[in-house]
Amino acid sequence: MRDITNININSMVAICLAYAEHTLNYFENEFKGGYYNQAFEQFRSIINMGYKWISGSVIDWEELYTLCNDDERDYGCFNFVAMFACSDKYETPISVLIWTIYYLIYQCAHHSNEMYFPQDLWDGHLPPEEEKNIIETLHIEVSRYLTVETCEKLKLMEEKYRSFRLG
Repeated sequence: MRDITNININSMVAICLAYAEHTLNYFENEFKGGYYNQAFEQFRSIINMGYKWISGSVIDWEELYTLCNDDERDYGCFNFVAMFACSDKYETPISVLIWTIYYLIYQCAHHSNEMYFPQDLWDGHLPPEEEKNIIETLHIEVSRYLTVETCEKLKLMEEKYRSFRLG
């Protein structure tokens, strides 16, 4: 597989969105009681906005950020994360979901030449080595909670996106 630093930003974001989407599917299957349907819908909206951004649509990164930071809403994204982040079983999938979505927000803001980043994101510059390390380990992380078949699909998808050249 091609080194992650030798592919374009859209491909890196697409890889992250695929991992986010499959992780969200995992959570939807884990929590079918309906309490977190609103949070899951918000996560799905964020992922869909990401796919729109990749396709060239202009989106407002602040809207993405606002969708994530909904701690005043019952059963929103942050409420969901707060409820399950303490559980060892869900620590890894929550980390993958949140990091991949924040990576989308980071790239959207960065692409818009936005100089301000919310404090809970990076300071405006994500060190390339850190970016590479995190994206490189996504497949290892999801293998802890996703099925073998799903991991294989993600691996094939990642290979496809890694084949796109920087440019």
